Amino acid sequence: MQLSRNQIQVFSLIAVSILAHVTMGGGRVAASLFALKQQGSETLAGVAYSAYSLLPAILSLHMGRWIDKVGPRRVMRTSQIIMIAGLLLPVVFPHITTVLLAAAVGGFGFGSYMLAANVAVGLMPFAQENERVGMIGWLQMGNSVSAVAGPSIAGIVIDHFGFRAAYTTLALIVVCSLITSFCVDVPGGVGGHKGARRNGDSVVKMVFSDPRLLRIYLLAMVVSMSYDGFSFMTPVLGQERGFSATTIGLILSCFAVGTFAVRALLPWLSRHLPEWRMLSFAFATTTTVFLLLPFAVNGYVHATLGLILGLAAGVGQPSILSLIYRAMPADKAGEGAGLRAMMGNSMGLAGPSIYGAVAGMFGALPVFVTIGSITALSSWQARKGFRLSLKAS
Repeated sequence: MQLSRNQIQVFSLIAVSILAHVTMGGGRVAASLFALKQQGSETLAGVAYSAYSLLPAILSLHMGRWIDKVGPRRVMRTSQIIMIAGLLLPVVFPHITTVLLAAAVGGFGFGSYMLAANVAVGLMPFAQENERVGMIGWLQMGNSVSAVAGPSIAGIVIDHFGFRAAYTTLALIVVCSLITSFCVDVPGGVGGHKGARRNGDSVVKMVFSDPRLLRIYLLAMVVSMSYDGFSFMTPVLGQERGFSATTIGLILSCFAVGTFAVRALLPWLSRHLPEWRMLSFAFATTTTVFLLLPFAVNGYVHATLGLILGLAAGVGQPSILSLIYRAMPADKAGEGAGLRAMMGNSMGLAGPSIYGAVAGMFGALPVFVTIGSITALSSWQARKGFRLSLKAS
């Protein structure tokens, strides 16, 4: 079977992104466990985890405009260098201050990298509109592979060699990602639309003046909230129940296996289900899992629920991005994706800190019930979006 130009470029980008993404999955686990083990504070662990979302929450809109101006490829390579620099900080001086600083710097680098990678795929020419969600899913399928590896690598290295070795390992993996980017056909080399900011309304004005667009962006925030809720609360619950770092990493990896499996099938699913329908089913499944998680008293049950949640979460972001790229003009694709990232990362910034504080005072149950209730409401909103899309067509 001969691959198309689009498929070759997406596979090239997957190869680079698998390595780059390790810094997020592994780095977040390392930062959270450092705070838990060295400081003994769930609240500080939440701050360490959410620090990865600090700069993307503030700067994602500007990142998107940067991508529109210079092209995704240049942004991706610059971001990889930033990620490496951030990871090396705790290697030089392993302290909670540098761990938090590394999380902020690494989060900015990873956020701008993935934003550029998604824009590069979203702007590819497609014969059929439904092909876009499949290609975005394939890109994020690569991220799922690295999300399996990242927490597992971090947990194993921490258990056997310590935190400094874990950060060193993650930095070397991102170096390999940067080198690989020069050896494969990475898309996104066209440099930009310099007049994009001067032509027409800003994306922020477009979104907040259109209820249908606003619904997409609000649901994107809920996707981020549920992902971060599981990823953060797993180390907290694991620490309470005496799980090793390796076990916690393996539980998070089961979640990533679920996202990988469903994203591998997205090109087929997208031919049978529109984005809104996939979102409705995904949010309903997420609700069920979050209401069951407080009763997962051992690692095997927790891992099984994580796998099921991964199946639901795996369709969320590709579907949201496909809806955004379909609605946005090409010269504002980066800015539109940047606004989504900014809103999602704002949730990622505030959420884990709140989760940690609530769990520290009242236990895990209120956190899971709250997230489950919000995702139930989101499933209803996705069904409403589907009905409106049928009327519009």
